[in-house]
Amino acid sequence: MATVLLTVTTGAASAALPAQNSPTRATSVPSKGTPTKSARPVWSDEGPAKWAPRPTESAITANDLRTRLYQFADDSMSGRRIGERGNWVGTEYIAREFKRMGLKPAGDSGTYFQTLPFGPIGIDSSSATLTVGGKALTQRSQWVPTVPSAANGVGSSVSIQNVPAVFAGQWGDTTVMLDAAAMRGKVLVFTASPAMRAVAASSGAPASFVSCMDVPDKFGANAAIAEEARQRANPSAPPARRPAIATAVRDARAQAAGAAAVLIIGLDDMQQTAINAAFAQPMGMRPASPLNAAAPAGASISRAVAEQLFGKPIDQVAVGTTGQPVTASWQHRWRVSPHPARNVVAVLPGSDPTIGAEYVLVGAHNDHVGVNPVVVDHDSVRAYNTVVRRQGANDPVCTPSPEQQKKIDSLIAHARSIRAPRRDSIMNGADDDGSGTVVLLEIAEKFAKEKPKRSIIFVSHQGEEGGLLGSRWFTDNPTIPLDKIVAAHNMDMVGKGKNWQVKYGGPNSVQMLGARRLSREFGDMIDSVNSNSKEPMAIDKSWDVPANPLNRFCRSDQVNYVRKDIPTVYMSLGYAIDYHQHTDEPQYIDYDHSARLGRFVHEVMTAIANRPNKPAIAGPDPTMPTCGR
Repeated sequence: MATVLLTVTTGAASAALPAQNSPTRATSVPSKGTPTKSARPVWSDEGPAKWAPRPTESAITANDLRTRLYQFADDSMSGRRIGERGNWVGTEYIAREFKRMGLKPAGDSGTYFQTLPFGPIGIDSSSATLTVGGKALTQRSQWVPTVPSAANGVGSSVSIQNVPAVFAGQWGDTTVMLDAAAMRGKVLVFTASPAMRAVAASSGAPASFVSCMDVPDKFGANAAIAEEARQRANPSAPPARRPAIATAVRDARAQAAGAAAVLIIGLDDMQQTAINAAFAQPMGMRPASPLNAAAPAGASISRAVAEQLFGKPIDQVAVGTTGQPVTASWQHRWRVSPHPARNVVAVLPGSDPTIGAEYVLVGAHNDHVGVNPVVVDHDSVRAYNTVVRRQGANDPVCTPSPEQQKKIDSLIAHARSIRAPRRDSIMNGADDDGSGTVVLLEIAEKFAKEKPKRSIIFVSHQGEEGGLLGSRWFTDNPTIPLDKIVAAHNMDMVGKGKNWQVKYGGPNSVQMLGARRLSREFGDMIDSVNSNSKEPMAIDKSWDVPANPLNRFCRSDQVNYVRKDIPTVYMSLGYAIDYHQHTDEPQYIDYDHSARLGRFVHEVMTAIANRPNKPAIAGPDPTMPTCGR
């Protein structure tokens, strides 16, 4: 079978993600030091560091999942963050697999892709300029533009030439009225509000960590419910002291006076992180309209620049004093990402002439969180989390007790006896949600050889980690009629479910949420399939309760289907020590367990696809959380 290779390059290293299952090229990423080769695993759940790809089959098997996930969550994918190249390559792979299986494209314009309007938004430092009296100012040391926000009310763009500056007093001092006749069309210069200069004495030092002995137990749904109830009954300040930060202050007087732009004398008091943020390009969805479009744009300037403007120290300048002319040009704008953010959507048409127009949906998200700026030792993180962060990022970082530290040191010593330290910065996302993605592909490959009566739609959601973006975009801009989707199945983190990893875990466990929230019948059908299955699952419903522990139901893509009144179930094996950690890598996945769950999901979908009637909707359960959507 022909194989098409795409190469992802990270520094001097490259790796290939094949269209099917040929071996990947050797990978080596500088931020992950190469450990000493050893046949011995360090951890009880550790498999081989690499897996030679092999042809997949129509059956849902552990080895098929290994072949897929060792590629999809490889270091070369750089954590698959939305809008970045690694994620783009991942979606290319998913689309090619759908095509190879013979599934029909169901994205935009006859393709497998549904592109989200997603990309960087910010001020381009290469084109942003500010000139005082004909002299160009230097970015960061003399001035920075103010990033518009709802809190500060500052406008998004400015383009002015030789406009006089006028001193207008203190920003935010609304007890003083501005003379609109004298200030209209001028650049208004303000001293900073005291609130904007608020910086705690401890802000340069890290916040202290709470003792791990004082961290409440939230391992499992029931423990989380009990602790969250206790916190609601006894609210208290967070244990870790956080530094104060500069506060955004809104002042509507400049806009009311018709100012052309605003300059605030506050650069000298800004922290370096805030200065750098002025030219940051965070990724996001396209805004409906420019923020604060009618308001004047603003910038922070140094005291030296203010003196240059008015020819004397600012504390000697009276309100209404005219200064040097100002020329300014910059724009805070959104643009599409150079690596498009895409849902990947495919359909297997139903065989029945009547109900074939209806769909049974299965989805999982393809993105993760990219490369972490903090480089850590891989095995040390695993040792620490094993002892004090059993649910990964769901548990706070804390200071271990002497006894806990002894256990951590013992685990690290064991690791060192087998292999050298390994520097790690890539958040591979093997479990979250590489596992769901490859199970989705396995389910697709099995259905591709079958003829269910209803159509099956496969949706690889984009941007779950960025705020459920892909599922929101798909349900707001569906490529098929939403009212024809009879049931949806979301899989997220289906790779770790051992009894020591999650509460009530085991070789056939699954956590299930939401099946009865809109359709009691849908939940009954799942239970019926399970009771008659040759491989029954041990269904844990402890998380599917009104208390919604850890906000669990609201944190994945099923939410956007529920808000469209589509019966939806969320299946997961649970949070474990590698959740949102550098250590979420393919060698720690329980592939046999994932394959078993995949076969179960396929069984459930088959039953729904071939049933004469779709699950009846009884309406929302008012006791369950709405997730604000």
